[in-house]
Amino acid sequence: MKKVFTIGFALCSIVFLLSNFTFPKSLNFVMTSVDQELVLPETPFSYDDANFPEHLFDDIEAPDIGYGGGGRDTFALSILDNDKATLGRVLFYDEKLSAMENISCASCHHQELSFTENKSFSEGINSDTRRNSMHLNDLGWSNRESFTWAMEQTDLHEMIIIPLTDENEIGANINEVKIKLEDTEYYSELFFNAYGDIDITEARIVDALVQFITSMTTFNSRFDEQVKVGFEDFTAAEFFGLELFAENCNTCHNQGGHAPFGIPFIPLDINPLEIFPEIFSNGLPRDEDDLGAGEWDPIFADLYKIPTLRNIELTAPYMHDGRFSSLEEVLDHYAEGIEQNSWSGIIPSTGFQFNEAEKEALIAFMKTLTDDTFITNPRWSDPFQEVVDVENISFESMKLAPNPTSDVATISFSNDGAEMVSINIINNEGRLLKHDQFYGSEYQIEKNDYPAGIYHIQLLMGDRRANQKLIVQ
Repeated sequence: MKKVFTIGFALCSIVFLLSNFTFPKSLNFVMTSVDQELVLPETPFSYDDANFPEHLFDDIEAPDIGYGGGGRDTFALSILDNDKATLGRVLFYDEKLSAMENISCASCHHQELSFTENKSFSEGINSDTRRNSMHLNDLGWSNRESFTWAMEQTDLHEMIIIPLTDENEIGANINEVKIKLEDTEYYSELFFNAYGDIDITEARIVDALVQFITSMTTFNSRFDEQVKVGFEDFTAAEFFGLELFAENCNTCHNQGGHAPFGIPFIPLDINPLEIFPEIFSNGLPRDEDDLGAGEWDPIFADLYKIPTLRNIELTAPYMHDGRFSSLEEVLDHYAEGIEQNSWSGIIPSTGFQFNEAEKEALIAFMKTLTDDTFITNPRWSDPFQEVVDVENISFESMKLAPNPTSDVATISFSNDGAEMVSINIINNEGRLLKHDQFYGSEYQIEKNDYPAGIYHIQLLMGDRRANQKLIVQ
């Protein structure tokens, strides 16, 4: 049995004509879509059952396993709560969080790509983003001393607020988001299940997203399975790659916390930039448009976060600016394409000088870090399903802009045939406030014509129909 929450509304069949309203002056418009269903399992997925593989704890004393390292946050997964992570899953995929209601967290973080995007830069609200979208797998426990490419945040909650409120990314206005979620039927139950009451706050929204993202672990890779049996089923190339990786790459690229030369940082909450910044140099020439950690502390210019290599096969393009389209290009760079700078020392001055056979072996090994079950697991999938209306055809290219607006809300759509369009504006009690007809491809709603509240907009053009929700505050 599944829970099905429908985002929609029933329009009143009786027309009421209203007049003599008095209206407040400082109003903003927020539009929300109504063409999806939320489908959740009757019993929440088990997000709290993730267990660290044993080799993540005994790698200091155990024989070298190539992709080792110490200092991981073993407490990270213990915070997981099934109802909170379920709420986080819904929020992660819900476009209501964005200002224009056309972007969600999942817009730039796709499950089939280990929650990254196969573009150098993502499409923002106004322009492309400045950096490549980082994959989210294992973010909750791996290398969590610092977050984002520039490593300016040391707390996952604070990190999530950055894209959530950035005007060119999701662009959420928390007050507007709160209004939208309070008016969405299924959120009352989700917040109650997660927190014991229906109060919707920024802290709870962020916490639920943290829970969902922290649950994203990739412990079912070929590498994890083979560690248990001493890599007895590794191919010759994979084992050769493991040895090369342990010898050349593991100082910077290891599991858990940053542990150069196998020595974990103590305590774990200290930013490793302050102790051993050289490990964050990627050997790329200076990017004057993006100085990495140097943007918040000039001392650390040209240094960037080291992401986990789990599922690295799925997350091209690579580097903070997505300049490399394949693992082959990345290895070419580290073999002979590096550029020395003030942070040089970890990478040899001439590069690692890998030959072609060594590059192939390293890639073979890195592909064993792929967890194919992760990218199809329903617990991290999109819970929304599109509602198909067989009787009515939706308007094409319909949008509301600008949103929020200071003066008017403009609804625009395709109407190449200059057909007559009918518009009904209905309040939340089902009372018709305005009926109009026109022949254009856009319609403007004056904000000062309506008091603060929730309104339903119906557009009709032949057999085409569009139902939208308008919030005036």
